[in-house]
Amino acid sequence: MEEIKVGEYVRTKRGIIDRVIIDYYGICNSPNCNCKHVSCQYDYYDEEDITKHSKNIIDLIEVGDYVNGHEVLDIYFPKDLWDTIEIRINDRYINFITKDEIISIVTKEQFASIEYKI
Repeated sequence: MEEIKVGEYVRTKRGIIDRVIIDYYGICNSPNCNCKHVSCQYDYYDEEDITKHSKNIIDLIEVGDYVNGHEVLDIYFPKDLWDTIEIRINDRYINFITKDEIISIVTKEQFASIEYKI
């Protein structure tokens, strides 16, 4: 895995999205732990638990996640760099041009963990 840098966003196996805030990328102080850790805004994570990382939060969104309260049905990544990434919800495409337009993200893993099934 490429080195994760301060300011990047990470997505874990548990579906948590967080932002790296400290340039600490080392071995745990515990003698029983040999994992490399990444320190983030809300917690620290083992390197092996991180599935994706990117400078742009939109790169971490997956089909099945909820963005601004709407389920993501499809993601269109354009071939040209200057085109916008489009996220389809409710049978229409909505353009998210900048990360500032994303108000909230609930990952499919987070949604499943709090879901009550009958």
